[in-house]
Amino acid sequence: MPSPSGLIDELNVADREAAARLLGAADAALAAVEPSRLTRRALSREPDGVRVRDPAGDRNQLVKASGAAVLAVGKSARGMARGADLALGDFITRGLVVSDAPGPVPEWAERATGDHPVPGPGSLAAGRAALDLAESVREGEVLLALISGGGSALLEHPRPGATLQDVRALNSRLLKSRAPIADINRLRGALSEVKGGRLAVRCRGRVITLAVSDAGSDPATIASGPTVRPSRPEPLPLAALLGEYRIDGPLADRILRLAAGGPSAAEAGQARNWGEDVTRVLADGRTAGRAAVDYLVGAGAAADLFPDPWTGDAMHAAEKALEIPEGGARVFWGETTLDVTGRGRGGRNQQAALTAALRLASTPHRFLAFGTDGVDGPTDAAGALVDGETAPDPAAARDHLARFDSYPFLERAGALLKTGRTGCNVADLWIADKTG
Repeated sequence: MPSPSGLIDELNVADREAAARLLGAADAALAAVEPSRLTRRALSREPDGVRVRDPAGDRNQLVKASGAAVLAVGKSARGMARGADLALGDFITRGLVVSDAPGPVPEWAERATGDHPVPGPGSLAAGRAALDLAESVREGEVLLALISGGGSALLEHPRPGATLQDVRALNSRLLKSRAPIADINRLRGALSEVKGGRLAVRCRGRVITLAVSDAGSDPATIASGPTVRPSRPEPLPLAALLGEYRIDGPLADRILRLAAGGPSAAEAGQARNWGEDVTRVLADGRTAGRAAVDYLVGAGAAADLFPDPWTGDAMHAAEKALEIPEGGARVFWGETTLDVTGRGRGGRNQQAALTAALRLASTPHRFLAFGTDGVDGPTDAAGALVDGETAPDPAAARDHLARFDSYPFLERAGALLKTGRTGCNVADLWIADKTG
């Protein structure tokens, strides 16, 4: 897994020791959510099935089965598949690994590369293969679903009456909005044949779902919950959601018609005994945040963890994150949003970091923001580490912010974090540091 601390020599920072401490905390966060280790620890083979362990150790359940088919989906898919292979060996008879980039997979697996952040032809091919795999699982077998962030785009198959163009148009619109993940999943699910539990409905055997989450602790929100009982919809009518995010015309009409004309995922799954399935969330952003805090405290810093997922507009959230007392550091985890209007280069973490750089000007403090998957927006950077010397020209920084063009400014400042893909995804991690 790429190491953020290995980037220290590439950064232009005023206090190398303090910057290295933040990068070490990022290392610790990524190590805590390493997908292969998490999955291997959660599973063990028994003579008559699979034993599933809870990360907290208080739920230990045996699922009786003669064999397992594995579906691994998301940015952590290859690592989770590797962990399952190490834990279960030849108990696994077949499988499919759907990830965001080519790479090695176990011998029992077919490999598919989906499209991200907007579904494309690769996502549709992966969706068809996943439906076929789910339908092949017989009574007495188990479908082991290894689900992680990014899966909503990587795995897709439109419902009859919808097209790839519809799915792409909806996703593109939502990605540029400030829509929370629950709203995004509800709208995407109206067009999808795989989201909202629909894959599990195709399966005749029991389903074990292990998830590494980029979207909180509700399994139904992780990759839009393809193999878990769908959440109850919010009371806000679907038409109101479409209006809120300015989705209109033929696309909105098609979404409403499909939602009204066919059974919901919950209705379609009424014949399924969801209570026999097993679902565990192995790690999320809080897991990574706690590991970062433990590292900072171990290094002698006064650090704490913000208790709730960090959300809202990225720039406003960055300003709020810096409202911590002098002499301390605070770790934030979650996923902010941007209502993008410009055509510049960057992502929400870079936009947040540049906002913070303006606030930190001429101070001895620093701020780190990065996507744990190693990708921030359509760029090759995961985020940035800024301090009081990053933005000596406030007017230029504000101009880049206004144009949503944070990448070139931060690149010239020597502040970008370019880890490459990490193979995991628990959303974003921020550290506001006023210890020096």
